[in-house]
Amino acid sequence: MYKYLFLVFIFIGCSNKKLVENTTNSGTKDEKYLMLKGANLYSLGKKSEALSTYEEILKINSRNSEALREKAIIEGQFGNKNQAEKDLIEALKLNPKDNLTLKNLGYLNFEKKNYKKSLEYLSKVSLDFKEEQDYFILGYIEFINGNFLNSLKYYEYIEDEEIFNNSLFFDSYLNNLKKIEIFDNDIFFKIENRVKNNKNNTIKLSDFYSVSLKNDELSERVLKNYLTYNKIDRDIVNKLIKLYYKNGDKEKVKKALNLIDN
Repeated sequence: MYKYLFLVFIFIGCSNKKLVENTTNSGTKDEKYLMLKGANLYSLGKKSEALSTYEEILKINSRNSEALREKAIIEGQFGNKNQAEKDLIEALKLNPKDNLTLKNLGYLNFEKKNYKKSLEYLSKVSLDFKEEQDYFILGYIEFINGNFLNSLKYYEYIEDEEIFNNSLFFDSYLNNLKKIEIFDNDIFFKIENRVKNNKNNTIKLSDFYSVSLKNDELSERVLKNYLTYNKIDRDIVNKLIKLYYKNGDKEKVKKALNLIDN
């Protein structure tokens, strides 16, 4: 699994295994050998040597799209993003359906806030190659474009708790829900389960329930859910106390106060 983006741009490349599969059917003997050599050097953390190897391949065959893509990835990781983008665009011309090239161009344009191009590239990535970080980016772009239903459709593919605990994702998720009048209530159990250890997002979800949905029972549930899985937190308990005061439930107020006292 690749490291999630979260506004920190990360170039991703092929694994050694994938490069072995790809190079068995294309290129000269020298190219195949050098591709494997470059992949091995990269896996050992010898990026400069790997870069030189891919450059050597391109001297043999300037149309080797895999070498060009892997060169671009290392250039990007070294901070040479303009060169990386130039190489990736050229690699895509040579192999328009290459998923890794499409992904890296999508990520690069997302970081540059060129959301139109990012959406264009990532939408072309094949379904079996898409990962949760890709759905996050696609959903976020649809959100900022005002396509809230489309955004939620992408977000529904996301299960990873790490993404749910990213504030950019979570804030946009809740704002999507605010724009939708009818949705499956089971979605809330999924959300609550993903943020059960995140105090800030628990409070955000509690406020969403009380203010946007005007449902204090759900607000109480998510706050209690946090306390079930974590140590007693004064801020969370105080949210419960305010909720109980609002509804005139003095007995629950006393119980909540006892949690703080204990």
